[in-house]
Amino acid sequence: MTTYPMPSDIEVQWRTSGSGVCVIVEGETELEDAWFYNRWFANRAREVTFFPQDGWKKVVAAVAALRSTLGDRRVFGIIDRDFENYVAYGAVPSDGILRTRKATLENYLLDPACWFRYVQPHTLRAPRPGWASVTEVQATFLGLYKECAPLAAFNWTLRQARRLNSAAFQALRRSDQEYKEHPTALANLGDVSTYLRGLLPPAALGVDLGQMYQNRVAVLDDMLLAELEQVVSGKYVLRLLSERFPLGLSGRQAWDDVLSAYLFYCPDPPADLKQLVDLILAQPE
Repeated sequence: MTTYPMPSDIEVQWRTSGSGVCVIVEGETELEDAWFYNRWFANRAREVTFFPQDGWKKVVAAVAALRSTLGDRRVFGIIDRDFENYVAYGAVPSDGILRTRKATLENYLLDPACWFRYVQPHTLRAPRPGWASVTEVQATFLGLYKECAPLAAFNWTLRQARRLNSAAFQALRRSDQEYKEHPTALANLGDVSTYLRGLLPPAALGVDLGQMYQNRVAVLDDMLLAELEQVVSGKYVLRLLSERFPLGLSGRQAWDDVLSAYLFYCPDPPADLKQLVDLILAQPE
């Protein structure tokens, strides 16, 4: 069942509001990426409203469809960087689509200083290891990113395999085509390099996927936190954080409440995203 609005629904909502531009972002519902964007840019609500679409392909399609009815200066899209190279935008691309600097929106919800600000009042009497200062939280987050780095390397390798031989990749079982979303899923594969070589042998691609994976892990292993934020999905890291959060939690709603509190303590939009929105709003009428 579709939970995100169709382009026609977005057009109706935008025409009802009657002002500003609409920016299409990823997420199935209004409570995912669009909620954070609208919260971060609440003081510019007259200028911009964010609407969700389920995945970057649907964002691109929705922007194209809405531009045909609302005009190129009224509709834009912001999608996750994912596996793509970073682009320093001097202007909005002709298709109206911009990518974030960090890997996903969730990476922007992992600011160590903000998390320390949230946790500190709850731990004054009993400080938690790894959470007693901003420096400790940075180290904790670096550890989480490092733990997720092999997962990111695996998914990146699958992406390369798809690009090298789409037909061979599409012939694989659906479960073998899917990206993994938790380090335990990778552990269940056994030796990852051996698994990848068995998935698509070098003869099918002209490259050794096992070696490609190992090389990617080595690259990620040398990265600092600021670099890992750009190439390791924050979705993976945020999930581990929710599982190991130093304060007591019970269920999905409790974690949603934590993220709401995070935004309360740190309401300002991340600098990277502010630059993208400023660029969009600077477009001539």
